[in-house]
Amino acid sequence: MSEQMIQTFAAITGITALGIIFGIILSIAKKKLHVEKDPRIEAVNTVLPGANCGACGFPGCAAYAEKVVNEGVDIALCPVGGDECAEQIGKIMGLSASDMEKKIARVHCQGGLFHTKNKYIYEGPRTCHAANQIRGGFRVCSYGCLGMGDCADVCLFNAITMGEDRLPSVDPDLCTGCGKCVEACPRGIISLLPVTQQVYVKCLNMEKGPVMKQGCSAGCIGCRLCVVKACKNVFADNPEIESAITVDNFLAVVDGSICINCGECSNICPQKVITFPVKENE
Repeated sequence: MSEQMIQTFAAITGITALGIIFGIILSIAKKKLHVEKDPRIEAVNTVLPGANCGACGFPGCAAYAEKVVNEGVDIALCPVGGDECAEQIGKIMGLSASDMEKKIARVHCQGGLFHTKNKYIYEGPRTCHAANQIRGGFRVCSYGCLGMGDCADVCLFNAITMGEDRLPSVDPDLCTGCGKCVEACPRGIISLLPVTQQVYVKCLNMEKGPVMKQGCSAGCIGCRLCVVKACKNVFADNPEIESAITVDNFLAVVDGSICINCGECSNICPQKVITFPVKENE
């Protein structure tokens, strides 16, 4: 055998040996680093319609299934599959009918064009995100809606419309609770609440009343009337519950798990910032 053939054979043998070694290493690494996939993901994906339309707010059915199992997102976001699909997912996830309560988007601001003041004239791109990046937004109130409609633009179900006051209005009958508007709002003024929670505060301003009124005439002033003159009286005969409303940082907050939707707080609020009933345009 010539020297050249010996060298060639040695090279081939060396490469083969390295391949075997690397193969063994990869095999071991695969076993060591393997992450078990929750079988419920495939089970949820199986009951989904497979349309991959993105109407749920996620890239496709598989992505939605992963979010349901791993992050606990709403199981009723698939408008194609409807209630039957949500019920099947609920069985897989071990959720009861009460756990599957529909959630819809709620807007925590009522300071539109007619109630707010501007710090300066904004002439940049007509998006809330862009406006919010310039000196914290052009509104004096740093907590309120900027009115550019980013939330309406991302809504796949036409559930959000912008009013003449440049405030978003949510149609509870069209809203699926996908949460895309929540993600789109740079001010965080939209949240998902159970459709049965009829009472909520349409403000996020945490400044003292006099400070808040310098930029908005329609916000919460932290007066506590909703607590002491309404909610405490409602629960006066219940020693376990003092009030369903608390005032923290000059802002009223409604605990939906306690609130009985009586609407007394809404009636007494001097700023009419606590809404009742469900539909925002009523």
